[in-house]
Amino acid sequence: MKKILLMLTMVLVLGFSAICSASNGKVLDAEEAMVNKFLAASNYSAVTSMMTDGMKKDFTEEVFKNFKEQMDKNFGAVSEKRLVVIEKGADADILRYSMKFAKQPEAMMSFLFAVKNEKPLLGDFGIALPQKEENKEAAK
Repeated sequence: MKKILLMLTMVLVLGFSAICSASNGKVLDAEEAMVNKFLAASNYSAVTSMMTDGMKKDFTEEVFKNFKEQMDKNFGAVSEKRLVVIEKGADADILRYSMKFAKQPEAMMSFLFAVKNEKPLLGDFGIALPQKEENKEAAK
């Protein structure tokens, strides 16, 4: 009887512990929503509320307009976006997406989020393209 009671207590404690520590889903959902909003945004005011203060200083309205123009010109519309890597840190997360665009069949986009009290803010982002064939040959 003692073993059964001890086992039941252990299961309840483990279940409660799992529920209490399962907050990353909410943060990840918020981060993915911010990525979607950032990629779909057509004006700067739509993205400023989700950026860190440091990013707001560097990523001004003029930089945003230039970024959108270059994305439209060089990449086109997003045809596929798949989350492939999630890196969790103590106070920052990095989400990496495998992307396909109308004019660029392969790209990797990374988004850095500063997370404080389970509230993420976009801190930075980057785009990586695969090496071109002539660059691969030169590297050998």
